[in-house]
Amino acid sequence: MYTSFYGLREKPFTLSPDPRFLFLADSHREALAHVLYGIDEGAGFIAITGEVGTGKTTLCRTLLQRLGRETEVAFVFNPTLTGVELLRAISVELGLSTDDKSRVQLSDQLNEFLVETHRAGRRALLIIDEAQNLAPDTLEEIRLFSNLETPTSKLIQILLFGQPELDEKLDSHELRQLRQRISVRWSLGPMSASETAEYVRHRLTIAAGYESRFFSDAALREVHRHSGGVPRIVNVLCDRSLLAGYAAGLREVGADIVREAAKEMYGSKRYGRDIPRWVPAAAVLSLLWVLLLGAFAWVQWGGREIAPPQASVTNLLPPVASSPPVSRAAPADSAEEAVSRHEPLPYRVELEDPAVAISVADDGEPG
Repeated sequence: MYTSFYGLREKPFTLSPDPRFLFLADSHREALAHVLYGIDEGAGFIAITGEVGTGKTTLCRTLLQRLGRETEVAFVFNPTLTGVELLRAISVELGLSTDDKSRVQLSDQLNEFLVETHRAGRRALLIIDEAQNLAPDTLEEIRLFSNLETPTSKLIQILLFGQPELDEKLDSHELRQLRQRISVRWSLGPMSASETAEYVRHRLTIAAGYESRFFSDAALREVHRHSGGVPRIVNVLCDRSLLAGYAAGLREVGADIVREAAKEMYGSKRYGRDIPRWVPAAAVLSLLWVLLLGAFAWVQWGGREIAPPQASVTNLLPPVASSPPVSRAAPADSAEEAVSRHEPLPYRVELEDPAVAISVADDGEPG
């Protein structure tokens, strides 16, 4: 609808994994390099995971295009199969007969095919998309495929593409044997803000046949803010933004158009990355207010000394349990005689009422 208005030869933001529109962000480039390295090195298992819409299927199809004719590929895109059903699906992908064959016959036929492939100097590769849907029993069946090997190399290499739930399954205790056989493991991440802008411009250039700028810089920042850098969400948001720009007769999509398109996409629920602009400032102000209150409380109370408790008769009396043995000699008759014998003088504790006084002699008994 909007293609002729913007002079595009085709829609630039379709959801089909067309390798012509492939844009390799840093995460995708690293993932593809790891996969190709694992295949060249003869790794038994390779696992690539990523969130929904991060480009796993597009990466998988790009890999298929880069594999040469020396590779026999079995691609399984419906992994909700039992062990026997998966064995039949692999056999069909490799061009083997499955009519009226038992599980043992299917396994023997596959083993024989893999041996012949290895002798011919070719490799066999099993790719399973949406591998997070594989049942644990089926994953265990796949592990047994890796036992098909020669003394020097694997007869079949297995590549698993899946969502983060696949990582959870692989990290479980019951699949520890499979986990130990995974030689290459990589997780796809979302695109950065700069990569999102390059991604949008790249697809527009492919669709138009020339370098074009139908989105302003501010609009591209809004695209990343509302999409989180997930390619599939970027495609949907940009497609709706172009449609809204066409309806408004605008040759360049601005930030306000992208925000309106995001509102139509998410309705009353805002995407997690779409945080109101006042929220970070409010959070900072709240933190500063708490710090100021804490500093004020420390200045008021932190430097004050605690007053010692009021003296009392009980505190001044020596503790009974730790008192040394008391001499039973008769106390001094007078202060003068005590001084002449170098004995300690009796002491007196004054109470608040001067009319009442208690004398305590050095033997601990009131006088």
